[in-house]
This record gives sequence, structure tokens and C-alpha cells, in this order.
Amino acid sequence: RSTRAQQRRAQRRAAILAAARRVFSQKGYHEASIGDIIDEAQIARGTFYLYFNSKREIFAELRDAFLELIRGSVRRISLDPSDGVPLQQMRANFRRVMTVVLEHEQLAAIMLRDPMSFDADTRVEVEQFFDQIITLVERAIEVGHALGMARECDRHTIAVAALGALREILRRMIDARQHTAGGNSGAGSAQDERADSSAGPPETADAFPEIEQLVDELLAFFARGVFT
Repeated sequence: RSTRAQQRRAQRRAAILAAARRVFSQKGYHEASIGDIIDEAQIARGTFYLYFNSKREIFAELRDAFLELIRGSVRRISLDPSDGVPLQQMRANFRRVMTVVLEHEQLAAIMLRDPMSFDADTRVEVEQFFDQIITLVERAIEVGHALGMARECDRHTIAVAALGALREILRRMIDARQHTAGGNSGAGSAQDERADSSAGPPETADAFPEIEQLVDELLAFFARGVFT
């Protein structure tokens, strides 16, 4: 009986997390409320508080899950010949990150929003994670320079530019995919609606190439600015 109860509890917790993921993806962190999550999960308010103490707590769990997925997809560039040439290792990193993001579109939509949509503590934690990615890119450039494949450059500037480009492309791709699929079922933040009204027609999914071509384009763009 205890095992069945634990399974039911785990299933209910997962269902609440899934509901929160949908709500945050549609409305953003600030505009979403515990009431929205309760309605989406079709549970009583008391049931929510059996599993989570606050909106921030449930968001933090979703955020950490997504960041762990990204972390797991990024590999440090290796000098071991058996691991392949550094440029191909970098391509593999791009490919894995983009695959993870597109496979977890709702989580990515939350994380790739304007950082100002988070509260101060969450912004710090998210930016700390992206700082780790910048460090990995800097190391990749350093390895490329040691192998004679990369020119001398300001590694930090190039790494920040590379990450910024990737984040913006992924954000736009997800927005386009959601718009093509019918958007957020009519739901969205007031900020999103204001942005849509001022920016003209949104992009659609066919504005972007298939993922393999997109990875090659990104790598070529990055490499031509760094590698000789």
C-alpha cells in the first residue's frame, strides 16, 4: 500500500509540474499565478500546497530541470584525437543543445524569455548558468588557438557573442514554432502582445532551416570570425 501511495504522490507531483510548465510557458513567470496552475492541473488549492510552498519553488524546480538538460548536452572540448577535431566537437555541442531545447520547447520558452521577466534571485541563477556556458566556449577557443586553428582574439567577447546569437535564434525559433502551431492557445502575456503589435507579423517556423543546416550555419558564422 505504501508503494502505491508513493507512486500516486509522484504522479500527482509530476502532473502539477507539467501544468505549471504549460502555464509559465503561456503567461511568463510574473503574470502566472498559483491559481492559474491550480486551474490547469484541476486540483484543489490545498493539494497544491501539499507539494509546493510557492510559485517560486515550483518554477525553480522547472528551471533547474531545464538547466540540467542543457548542462548534460554540453561537452568540454577535448584534445584527445579519438574524440575528433575540436571544430566537430563544437558542432556536436551546438547540435545537442538545439535538440534538447526544441524537444523541451515549453521549458525553453520559459528560460529564453527576456531576463527581466524573472525575479532578481532567479535572474542571478539563470545568468550564472549561462556564464558557465560562456566559459566552455572560451575554453573551446583557447584549444583552437593552441592547435593553430583559431586566431588570437578576445575570447570572452567572442564567447558572449556566440552564446547571445544562439539564445536569440532559439528564442525566435520557439516563438515561430508556437505561432505556426497556433501560438499559446490564445494565451500570452501583455508584454508579448505589445511586442507583437509593434514588431509586425511574427516569424513562422519555415523562416528557419532544418536543424542540421542551422547548426552548420551557426558554426560557419562563429568559425569565420574566429578560426583561420
